[in-house]
Order: sequence, then C-alpha cells, then structure tokens
Amino acid sequence: MCNGPPPAGPLPGTVSGRQGLEGLRARVRLLGGTLRAGPRDGGFEVVARLPHASAPAPVQPVQSESARRHVQARREVRRRLLAALIVPPSIMAGLLGVVGTVYLYEWQTSVLDPADYEQLRPGQARAEIATVLPQRQRGPHVSAPEPPGLTCEYYGTGRSITQFRLDAYRLCSAGDRLVSKDLLTDDSDRGEVPT
Repeated sequence: MCNGPPPAGPLPGTVSGRQGLEGLRARVRLLGGTLRAGPRDGGFEVVARLPHASAPAPVQPVQSESARRHVQARREVRRRLLAALIVPPSIMAGLLGVVGTVYLYEWQTSVLDPADYEQLRPGQARAEIATVLPQRQRGPHVSAPEPPGLTCEYYGTGRSITQFRLDAYRLCSAGDRLVSKDLLTDDSDRGEVPT
C-alpha cells in the first residue's frame, strides 16, 4: 500500500490502537512474512509479504532483564574460574621453562674439559691456566669446605646433568698461583672413594 503526499494543513484525528508499524511488523512476522515501510515518491509506502498457506512462526520467549543479567553473571563466573585454573599454571610453566633454560646454559658453560684438568699443575700462574678455563664457574661444592687462606674456583666435570650428580673440579689459588686441584664428587661426603 502506498499513500500519496499528505494534504496541507493539520491531519484529521484518527483512532489509533497505539501499535503503529511495530505492531503491524510483529503480526506479519508471526505469519512468517516480512514488512517494509518507508517514504516513497513524497508519500509513504507499506509493503507486507506473506507466504501462501503460512503457519504462525514460533513465538520467541522474551527474556526479562534480571534473567539476562543472571545469564551474564554466570558466564562471567565461568570465565573467571577458567582463568583462575589456566593462568597460574601457565605462568608457572613459563617461569620453570625460563629458569630451566638458564640453569642448563650455566651448567653447560661451566664445564672444564677433563683433559685440560689433567694438564693443570700446582705452581702454574693464573694467567697460564686461564686459557683453558670455562667462561663460567659453579657454586662451592657442598662436600668439602674451602681451605683457609686460598681462593677456590669450581667447574663442572663433564658428567651429564641427567645423571643427577654434582661432581666438580676445585682449583684453589694463593695470589696468582695455582696451589691445589681436587675432584669433588657426590660420594665424597658419604666417605666413598670417587671413581
């Protein structure tokens, strides 16, 4: 249906059901049709398309505002619970990965080649032995206290980290001279003879 342009002056009062286009659109939708309404050629056009032998469309339940907020609150609780279960373990795994990588790097770069260790002799100058020493040292070994008055350095023995052993070469110096060299093993603190 299309009306022409409205007449000049005030429009005559008409009885309205106060439903307007929205009410008409809802009725057409219930029958499975579509409604298009808008200005055309200076007038106003309303076009409804209804399927032949149509059945009423299923009515969608209207959700109240409180029900909608309840659903949103439940989704938010689920999201936060999921974040609480996933985020901390993910952060912990990342930190363990970083710490493990740093530890492996320091482990590998603090190994003194056993052949180089065998060539070291007490009395050698520090500058002379520095060429064969690794770029990093390890911490003091737990099995033997440091000799008093000496400065000691600790290096790995080349044993694999997968053997779970903390064997170390200890080189002790007085001033700029090597005074002693020792192989400290995990067996040392149990009274066993190192192999």
